[in-house]
Amino acid sequence: MIDYIIYTDGGYSTSNNVGSGAYIILKSDGQTLVKQDSFVVRKETSQRAELMAIIAAVDALPDRCCARICTDYLAATLSLGKAPRRKNQPDQDLLIRYKQLVKRKKLLIEFKWVRSHIGHAWNELCDSLCTEALALAESN
Repeated sequence: MIDYIIYTDGGYSTSNNVGSGAYIILKSDGQTLVKQDSFVVRKETSQRAELMAIIAAVDALPDRCCARICTDYLAATLSLGKAPRRKNQPDQDLLIRYKQLVKRKKLLIEFKWVRSHIGHAWNELCDSLCTEALALAESN
């Protein structure tokens, strides 16, 4: 049984070489907001920022729970889900960090790919949080 549903997104600004990530954690009902956060990372891609958002969301979960992570980054669902890890895989450092965190916290995680920009409220909110974080970074 799923305890939490998580939405994540990553963004990138070419003008400042800045990435952003965001996550939203909901209760299993898919409506009750538990936590949301966004951040900026310098000299990182949107893909790495999204992986960092997944890690941050997983870190915010209580130990020994089950969660479904919904992301529009298909590679994350393959890299972090049940697919076997390839040697010399891009973002290996983040994949290792994620797997160690899940093991330490004794979490059960499943992934669901969601199509981006089709009007899904939580996915769109994640995208907005990333865009806002980038805008703040560019104004500083």
